[in-house]
Amino acid sequence: MSELPPIPNYLCEAVDDFAASIEYLVEPIERACQIVTQTLLNDGKVLVCGNGYASPIAGLLTTCLMHQQEFERPSLPAINLSADSSTISAIAKDGNYHNVFAKQIRAMGNPGDCLIVLSIDGNCGNIVQAAQTAHEKNIHVIAINGFENGKISDLKLEDDIEIALKANSTARATEAMLITSNALCNQIETELFGVT
Repeated sequence: MSELPPIPNYLCEAVDDFAASIEYLVEPIERACQIVTQTLLNDGKVLVCGNGYASPIAGLLTTCLMHQQEFERPSLPAINLSADSSTISAIAKDGNYHNVFAKQIRAMGNPGDCLIVLSIDGNCGNIVQAAQTAHEKNIHVIAINGFENGKISDLKLEDDIEIALKANSTARATEAMLITSNALCNQIETELFGVT
């Protein structure tokens, strides 16, 4: 049992858990950055979606790409498919919740684009369907999952990237997902604009 009070103990455990994962996360984050930067250099766009706890992180990731993270620079074309509640609720209302992202990808995605999906467990039908639809349209898929071995892992093609955070709880998964998304954005900005 820790001798620290609850809040410092929680913060220390969160930092320690993520620090333990750094070694195996660097390579897939670097590969994901290469896919995103190549997509952008080839005039493609980045589509992002996340559900549940991952949805606000999808919004933050898109904002960092569209606006900026650390310094002023040109905007990057990124679309948050999780943001349009009217569209999502209309699709879901018709009994098609698994297609809330896939239908948007069919409408807006083009070959050569990139899709980043964020999911705590990698099992949600709408995330799985999003990845399948992206593959149908020759769109690269980057999956950032809080846990390992979700259904999304089984869909991975050779050129796809899966960043499995190996978290042991939903809280740890969201914390790790946020840091990973920030690291990805930082590396993209560095690669494209040469500022660190």
